[in-house]
Amino acid sequence: MDIFVEQIVKKPADGKVWTVRIIIGLAMGVLTAVSLFVTLFIMPILGLAMMFGVFWGGFRLITNSDCEYEYIVTNGEIDVDKIIAQRKRVRLITAKAPTFEAFGEYTDNTPDTDSDVTVVNAVGVNESAAETKTYYADFKHASAGNVRLIFSPEERVVEAITPFLSSQLKYNMKKNNNG
Repeated sequence: MDIFVEQIVKKPADGKVWTVRIIIGLAMGVLTAVSLFVTLFIMPILGLAMMFGVFWGGFRLITNSDCEYEYIVTNGEIDVDKIIAQRKRVRLITAKAPTFEAFGEYTDNTPDTDSDVTVVNAVGVNESAAETKTYYADFKHASAGNVRLIFSPEERVVEAITPFLSSQLKYNMKKNNNG
């Protein structure tokens, strides 16, 4: 029987995202004033074209800060994609659960990573769940080297990964969940 589970989580807008949006909005205001000046005093067609360009470009830049992550688990292989403004999809990482060296809930007790580890942060908020847990997986990747994936899957995604984990990781998860 094949196992296929997918989940989409929204990346919350933090202070950095809101700062960029405000700067883009202010730049749009200044460029709109310039294009209005060009429309009224220099060349109406050029000014209107500039105004259209300012609004179109500003809209694209602001909506590009909307980000979601998609986790797809297919028979023990997890793909993590970043979806930008529901227009563009970028594959962040693909990993096989049997190759995980560590897997579990990401807490204050989670061991730190070495300096040569690539961290893939794909944490989002599941708006339909009351509580969002964060998990991590450490593994070796063919092109990225040592990787730590930090993500926020639903329980059904964790349950789809668990059968493919090594027996030691399953034991550790069971031990941690039981206290």
